[in-house]
Amino acid sequence: MARIKVHELRQKTKAELLSQLKELKAELSLLRVAKVTGGAPNKLSKIKVVRLSIAQVLTVISQK
Repeated sequence: MARIKVHELRQKTKAELLSQLKELKAELSLLRVAKVTGGAPNKLSKIKVVRLSIAQVLTVISQK
């Protein structure tokens, strides 16, 4: 998943944001498992992007 644009998040409803948050957390858990099992380096760098996206979604949810 690519970085999420904040202006796109602000256009979504709260329900859509919550579902996206759930998907991001699931993806993060899969990436953490890949890290423990010695996954590919591109997956390890993706952890940072997913964590940033989760923070952006949580920020927009709290603003609504």
